[in-house]
Amino acid sequence: MPAAERRRILLPTDTPDELGFRIMWYSPVPPIDKQSYRLSVGGMVARPLRFTLDRLSAYPKFEQSSRLKCVQCWSARTDWGGFRFEELIEEVKPLSGATAVRIDCADKWYEYMSLQEMAEPGVMLCLEMAGKPLTDQHGAPLRLLAPSKYGYKSAKLVTRITFVEAGGGSMACDIGPYYSPSGDILAGYDHPLDLGANVRKKIPGGEIVAY
Repeated sequence: MPAAERRRILLPTDTPDELGFRIMWYSPVPPIDKQSYRLSVGGMVARPLRFTLDRLSAYPKFEQSSRLKCVQCWSARTDWGGFRFEELIEEVKPLSGATAVRIDCADKWYEYMSLQEMAEPGVMLCLEMAGKPLTDQHGAPLRLLAPSKYGYKSAKLVTRITFVEAGGGSMACDIGPYYSPSGDILAGYDHPLDLGANVRKKIPGGEIVAY
């Protein structure tokens, strides 16, 4: 593949970036064009809608510092900016039978999250990272952040959210036995790459808040 073409494709890497994050993808894809981007929200809703990036950016902005923990044992912390899922709920009006959403991404990844999980205080839809617009490598223009769950639940390159009657597994569960449908962070050890390549921490499970 020519070098110019490789630059147009989002590829995974084991080398941590300047913030300590490794870049993970299900399948290599080109970056999403921000001008033509539309987030489709539908399924069991009264008002299915398609949102431009400008419209999503107009929602009340939330900022938080959260550590993203990968199931492959590394983690990194940074500041995130975006909006709460409740903003979309107000717009599309989910039907009473909807209890979960399916989240589809441009790289063919998908996840299910219950509405209860999406309403947790730390969960947000991110447009910014480290005080700047979300980069292509980190899932621009829109990604999910769920700090109490392994990183595979924090879907990147989000293009569609579908309200459904019941949740399911995820693309991750189709790949390997070390993935769980809930993605909850378990007790064990963590290697926070933003704190140094050789740092090792013992964690109790759940969102990492100690460092």
